[in-house]
Amino acid sequence: MKIRLPFRFFPENFKHFGFIWIINLMIPLYYLLQLPFRAAWIGYASVAILALAFRQALWDRERRFVYALIQITSVAVLGYVYTPSFLYFGFYCIMAIGMLPTVRKVAFSVAYMVAAFVLTMYLFYEKVGEAVQFDFIPSLIILAVLPFAMKSHRKAEELRKQLRHANDEIERLIKNEERQRIARDLHDTLGHTLSLITLKGELVERLIPHDPERAVQEARDIQTTSRTVLKQVRELISDMRAVHLSDELRQAGQILSSAGIGFETAGDAERIRTTPVVMNILSMCLREAVTNVVKHSKAKHCKVELMEKSGSYVLKVHDDGVGIDGEGSKLGQAGSGLLGMKERLTLIEGTLEFSKREETGTTLTITVPNVVKRQQTEGK
Repeated sequence: MKIRLPFRFFPENFKHFGFIWIINLMIPLYYLLQLPFRAAWIGYASVAILALAFRQALWDRERRFVYALIQITSVAVLGYVYTPSFLYFGFYCIMAIGMLPTVRKVAFSVAYMVAAFVLTMYLFYEKVGEAVQFDFIPSLIILAVLPFAMKSHRKAEELRKQLRHANDEIERLIKNEERQRIARDLHDTLGHTLSLITLKGELVERLIPHDPERAVQEARDIQTTSRTVLKQVRELISDMRAVHLSDELRQAGQILSSAGIGFETAGDAERIRTTPVVMNILSMCLREAVTNVVKHSKAKHCKVELMEKSGSYVLKVHDDGVGIDGEGSKLGQAGSGLLGMKERLTLIEGTLEFSKREETGTTLTITVPNVVKRQQTEGK
């Protein structure tokens, strides 16, 4: 069973743009309405063919080259029969030409357009017995260059899409490899120890009626083993995402530079002394903040500032972009990225604040406790 889609004049990404171009066709129609039908019917037919070929060129990729040549021919007919001013409608043709799949077809279409329009001007002024006017030549040069510019732009967009797809695929493969590594580590680290705890638990159950003293000793061994397992799990979790803030800052600089955003730092990340968990969460929050700057801020400059005050580390990420839509007190409207950062910081008693000003951009402030310093203070 075939599903019939609703009729549409233009593709979704050309909908408004296409209608604007069709409305511009009212200009030659208004000119033609001033003429008797016997003199204007060729113009009506040429405008109709131009409009139809323009629309079809947006939909039909296989015949786009043919429709581009039809558009050029229609404009040339209008220019020869009525006035060379209609040659300005050659701007209709460049969209189809710029969307052609190969540079060879683009070059042929541009050559055909230039030859047709130059010949049209020569024949028209020869027909009316006037000297050839060259005021259209600058526009003709623009018409010849624009399709190549459009082709280059579309090629760059395709390469960017392929790059994003490749990066997504690399990220997916990295995640799969990380899952497999975690599974291996959990099996190697915990499998043997948990099996030992199970066996000792069964032994304690059998020893209680006959040898209580040994049962107590085995129970103590289970406690010791379970503490060892807990320590191993903590070490494993820390090793899984062990990232130092200084490394993340270097990575942030590379990402921002690749996006054309200036990068500036203040403070020394190497001097931070804290637990791996706090360091990991602080690094992940910086990564998320820089990602938001690249994706959403439209900024030209970004500054990352790190400072220590009153037993805490403060990380500020400031950009001069458009900021985050919503009020500073409503983190729920700031996106899942900020909510994820807030949830991570809650685990270590950290806080997240952001402020937006149209004149100065957005500032994201992350505060985390200096756990090492607290432990030293409590020890005294």
